[in-house]
Amino acid sequence: MDLRINLQKLHLFASVVRLGGVGRAADANFLAQPAVTAHIRSLEERLGTELFYRDGRGLSLTPAGRIAYAWAEDILRRTRFCERELDDLAAGFSGRIVVAAGISPGSYLVPAVLAGFRERHPTADVRLAVVPSDRAIEDVRTGRVDFAIVATEPGLKLPGMAVREIGRDEIVLVAAPDSAPHTGTVSIAELGLLPFIDMPEGFPDRCFIEDRLREAGVYERDIVLELGHPEAAKRAMRDGLGYTLLLRSAVARELESGELEQVNVERLHLEVPICLVHYQEIGLSALQERLVERIATALEGLPAGDGPVSFKPAV
Repeated sequence: MDLRINLQKLHLFASVVRLGGVGRAADANFLAQPAVTAHIRSLEERLGTELFYRDGRGLSLTPAGRIAYAWAEDILRRTRFCERELDDLAAGFSGRIVVAAGISPGSYLVPAVLAGFRERHPTADVRLAVVPSDRAIEDVRTGRVDFAIVATEPGLKLPGMAVREIGRDEIVLVAAPDSAPHTGTVSIAELGLLPFIDMPEGFPDRCFIEDRLREAGVYERDIVLELGHPEAAKRAMRDGLGYTLLLRSAVARELESGELEQVNVERLHLEVPICLVHYQEIGLSALQERLVERIATALEGLPAGDGPVSFKPAV
């Protein structure tokens, strides 16, 4: 192996793999396609092996390419971590924290914590990206962020990642007061007949909820509108367009003010783990751990709903 390999070649190689082609990598990095191809060829020469199978349908990694990609990603991740640490040192910060959070935790739970955290640590530089859960986890894997806070499946396992449950949030059925049933309760059978406002198909939050509902015997719902953010769903509910299932942290303010009402579902109570995800080998700094502790404390302080504290399917 020729050790004269620069970071740009590794970055472009990783971009080609992640984006699925030389053309897309060239566009993303503002380079001409022949320039990216030349960097890949040069990297192959220095490593002494071919990294891609090339055919008319596109590129796919060779066995050597898969090894080189894992190596390149590790180097790039550690490089980003080093850059942040050096920037902190030069700027005189007591610490920098870069967080990615899923849409609901990132929109409601984490921002509420940050104000108090900044009061205690005024010189800390905290940056939050609110993205879908799968993107947040990918940002951890590539080293773009220090850790992620996501609502996810129980017992999630991710290669090379540490996944720690820091609390739970309840999934509640809500509607506008004029739309909610007078009894405040619906049956499992009625749940499948209600007009629903939901996340777009394929969103991790929707997949999780649909899996849990199938376990309870709800196989189909009447989805009348798909919206990509809880705020849009809440606006649609206030306009009387239907019901939705959201995390309690996302609707706590509206439930308290009476803008929206919780509708109980007989023999059904859903909770979702809120998890911390970080790169296992790097771990967290003491300052980062303090922020995680405050988020966990905020989860403990969420108002409790009626019913049991774990999922109970209909019988």
